[in-house]
Amino acid sequence: MKKLLLTIFAMLTALLPGTLCAQTAECGSPYKIWTNPVVYRATDQVTWYFDMTDTKFSTGEDLYLWTWAPSEPDAGNWENSSDFAKLTYEGDNIYSFTIVPTEYYGVDAETMNANDDIFWGRLKDKVGSKQSDVFQVSTSHLDWKAYIESGEVVMAFPEKFALKEPLSILVDISKFVFGGKVGGLKDFTWESLHFHSGLDAWSVLQEAQMWLPEIVEKTKLDHVEGDIYRMDMVPMEYYGVESDYEAEDLYWLLTTHNPDWAGTGDGPVLKAAAAAPYPDPKFNYFPTKFCLADILTLTRQYNGKTDGDLTFELTAGTKTITGIMQGNRDKRAVVIDLNKEFAGITASKISLKITNSNGILVEEVDLPLVPLSEITYE
Repeated sequence: MKKLLLTIFAMLTALLPGTLCAQTAECGSPYKIWTNPVVYRATDQVTWYFDMTDTKFSTGEDLYLWTWAPSEPDAGNWENSSDFAKLTYEGDNIYSFTIVPTEYYGVDAETMNANDDIFWGRLKDKVGSKQSDVFQVSTSHLDWKAYIESGEVVMAFPEKFALKEPLSILVDISKFVFGGKVGGLKDFTWESLHFHSGLDAWSVLQEAQMWLPEIVEKTKLDHVEGDIYRMDMVPMEYYGVESDYEAEDLYWLLTTHNPDWAGTGDGPVLKAAAAAPYPDPKFNYFPTKFCLADILTLTRQYNGKTDGDLTFELTAGTKTITGIMQGNRDKRAVVIDLNKEFAGITASKISLKITNSNGILVEEVDLPLVPLSEITYE
């Protein structure tokens, strides 16, 4: 009954901002929400990510978190959100918000862990004229509890990893076989514990190179509590592979720093989830209506595996310019100041050709121009 009442309260509260602000525009739901680490406690620092693709918010506009469970940190400020509630724009319609839940909400961990109906919210603009649909960010205290009660030495979240998504690995070193002995890590003193690993039976390595400070930091496990340590990563970023890499598994072992490699212990092989098919190429330009006085952005997403660098050729009237679209396979783009490049040129369209690194034409299109005579300035 208590949980039902809390759920009803959360739903009613979710309607409150829209009721108070009748002119607020509904902008749709986040396309996707995820957290890093995947598994976190109420007292841990965590980053929440929101993909706002296909919502009615403008690309890159400032967004703020409005949340009311388990408390309402920005209460009374719907029409003027506080700076502490502002999200960070990461690009490509993705926003992030980093918090320690107990600190942000001012609620102790025990209270949070006793309630699943928390982390409800909306994203909104600063003045409350636009808002997303209501969402709930996932909590992971039940996953944490399940690991503690399972008695397992190692548990990965998710069980099968995806190349582009966060992965958390929990290890209980009191049960971990190290140097041929269960709990062998406790037989000597060490400064930190490190993740020596590789994708696909060690074919793509990230070694625990203890003489390199940046690698010491990168491979270091976080001490969470008691005998439990956690390794967090996004495999594509951690191993430096391309977005179309098709991983099958992850091999790993643990070792120590100070002393270095005093002993090692092998972890279980982690399996990868089935890779999603790579999307078909997609070309677009912004703005969709422009003239030769505008700044034009050309973007090509999801390029072919062997496309490499893309070269564009843009022709207006009697002049042609060329250049390279910068980026990676997922997205290559270029920004062109048409007013500068085509000063004095008269044309009704511009012709675009894009070729890949092998000289193969991958895009060819004529883009209509709005006549300069139709441009008005206010």
